[in-house]
Amino acid sequence: MRILYIEDDPNDANLITRYMQATQHELVLVSDANEARSLDAQQFDLIMVDVVLNHTRDGYKLAQELRERGYQQPVIAVTGLSLPKEIEACYDAGFSFVLTKPFEIPQLVNVIETYGK
Repeated sequence: MRILYIEDDPNDANLITRYMQATQHELVLVSDANEARSLDAQQFDLIMVDVVLNHTRDGYKLAQELRERGYQQPVIAVTGLSLPKEIEACYDAGFSFVLTKPFEIPQLVNVIETYGK
């Protein structure tokens, strides 16, 4: 499976990268929404987006843009925002699921198995 992960925190990016190296999944990691916008989303089976990117909530906008452009595969919010209104905002923006930080590898594995092809 080909996975795009948009994450600006180097520690979180490193955790995902280390896990993915132990799988057969291909991970493409970018650090901001503009870099993600330059890629063809249709080339990915799953997209994971940190909601808060570079101190803005650009992840919401990115998810909306992906849906408006016809991306129909799962888009997973990866966020430390866990209040009910923030979770609801994720679904309103077009996310398929919300993975809250901090998370453990088994939770990540479950999300990938559930939402991946």
